[in-house]
Amino acid sequence: MENRRLWSAYVCPACRLVFKYPDNDREQGVACPACLQVLQIPEPNSTEFAFMPDKRDLKGVPEKKIRKRSKNPQRHGQNSWKNEKIPKLVRKGQRKHNHMPMLIVGLVLSICLLAWLSVFILGTDKHENAPSATPNTSVKVIEPAPSSASKLSKPDTETPHLEENSPTTNEAENLARKFLSAQTVEELRGLIRHPEVSIPRIMKLHPDGRINLGGLQKFNPSEQIRQSGNLISTTIRTNEFDERLIVFIITPEGMQIDWESWEGWCEMSWQEFMSTRPAEGKIFRVKLNDTNYYNFDFSNESKWKSYTLLSRDEKHQIYGYIERDSALEPELAGTQKSSDRFITLSLKFPLNSTSNNQVIIERIVSDGWVTLDTPSP
Repeated sequence: MENRRLWSAYVCPACRLVFKYPDNDREQGVACPACLQVLQIPEPNSTEFAFMPDKRDLKGVPEKKIRKRSKNPQRHGQNSWKNEKIPKLVRKGQRKHNHMPMLIVGLVLSICLLAWLSVFILGTDKHENAPSATPNTSVKVIEPAPSSASKLSKPDTETPHLEENSPTTNEAENLARKFLSAQTVEELRGLIRHPEVSIPRIMKLHPDGRINLGGLQKFNPSEQIRQSGNLISTTIRTNEFDERLIVFIITPEGMQIDWESWEGWCEMSWQEFMSTRPAEGKIFRVKLNDTNYYNFDFSNESKWKSYTLLSRDEKHQIYGYIERDSALEPELAGTQKSSDRFITLSLKFPLNSTSNNQVIIERIVSDGWVTLDTPSP
């Protein structure tokens, strides 16, 4: 029959924990389960306790409970506490919040709201104070040139507006609709001015005889149609949402469209002009602006006055120059950088030109893109 083990209850003198321990292991020390203090179990009926400093080979002392001092000098060396990061104390039940992203988002939204309100208020004031027929500043009204190319017509600020639905405006709208819906070059023969000269020019641009001018989506969208003498000018919007200026001329044969000003026709293509650099004058319809560019053959600012010259579609830009104190300087005076001036010029390159985009303005053909003289073939 197996002997039953006898157990006795003890109180730890260090932490006052009451625990049981078998009597037959009395000769060995025991570790308190709570504080791990090593104790010598007293004799029966004895109340004397003794502490045992040696922890080796003791029953009931788990190895994982015995902490060993680390020998890593870098971790527990001198002043190692200086490298330790102490976490910030956070009150229980609360979370740390980073409010910076929310503040940035709120600031951006506030700026956008203020910008929208400013645009809305300014736009409202502009519409309330503007007249019923507001001119479109992006579209220029072409003024006619006199028959003599040596004299320029000045813009007529008193040019009257034509009334809508008048016989003249209705005729111009019907003519523009036929012009923009034409599918072949031959259909333009009875619609444009000087067809004997203009048709061959159009055929050079459309050798197959097929054209597509976009169709008419709206006539006079700028609500600005003007008449000066035999010339009527307004804007149209094509079905491709291209807004263009169109000029009508009243002739003995009836109202006709000036195709040269519509196309911005030039005697040479811009690519050919810049690649061949002719030293004789070629006619170009340009958008002219004042500038301050001097280089290569025109680096002497005291001798030359410079301008930017743009093609109708603004895909090409070159620089034009006139000699200071020449007859051309007062005729081009007043040109502003912020506003295109539609003008027809004769341009040429200097002899042995070192640049393909700097030309001499030889003369002014017309102050505008319309010439009243019969164009030469």
